[in-house]
Amino acid sequence: MLAIVSAAAIGCDKIDENNYIVYSGASGEWFDGTPVEDHSQRAFLEKYTGVRCNNCPTADQVIAAASSQYGDKLVVVSIHDSNTLQRPIGDSPDMRCPDGDTWSKALGVFGAGEYPMALVNRKPSGNGWERFNPVGGVSTQIDEALAAAPSVALSLSADRVDASIDINVYIEYLSTLSGKQTVTLLLIEDGIIATQKMPNHSDSAGYQHNHILRDVITDLWGADIDANGQAGTCRKARFSYTAANQEWNLDRCHIIALVSDKESKKVYNSAQCSISAEK
Repeated sequence: MLAIVSAAAIGCDKIDENNYIVYSGASGEWFDGTPVEDHSQRAFLEKYTGVRCNNCPTADQVIAAASSQYGDKLVVVSIHDSNTLQRPIGDSPDMRCPDGDTWSKALGVFGAGEYPMALVNRKPSGNGWERFNPVGGVSTQIDEALAAAPSVALSLSADRVDASIDINVYIEYLSTLSGKQTVTLLLIEDGIIATQKMPNHSDSAGYQHNHILRDVITDLWGADIDANGQAGTCRKARFSYTAANQEWNLDRCHIIALVSDKESKKVYNSAQCSISAEK
């Protein structure tokens, strides 16, 4: 990691655009920002799933219905880790992601060995995080997350030329937060056709998988936000990213941004955007 200049080194709160911080995993340039227009609180739902998990299609139906109900207030990622249930069937695409595998183990999903499994906003619970089986429904957890007053407003945009993507993240602190916060960027892909075990234990060769985690663009647990957490603080960050795999269809991909507590991993807010290609 190269830390070229920090806000403290400049000696004031303003961050000049000629000074920036470079994080391992992605380059983030941090600047003074302007207020974020949309103050929506959103729920970040991460689902751990697998193509050999015959209950997972039911969870997909539940989450698809929730996405229709909540619209852009719900941000979803679907994660395939290295459990045997995630091993591709036949010559189907391999959707396993090393970054998601690390999350699965750190958040206690992999060790539990139960799929599908979900978390909403990585809510802390005891010595870990609140996990649940989404087959039984997700509305209770989503409603609880959306009922919270937003402490951070968040929006983003992404533009690409070929496989190179420029991402702009806009952050406004709506209330004062203690500790350190991070921003994490994810690349997800929709519309992947891969064979899936169904509830009746048959194989569905034409099954469509959505919200698939392809890559964590920043450091795995996020890049430090160059701010003191005080209400009213606004920041803009620019990240440059090149897709790591030519087989990913960027026309079907989206970027997700999370603002989280660095220590507890609790997600304060999230946002998603499509990737605009140069015409």
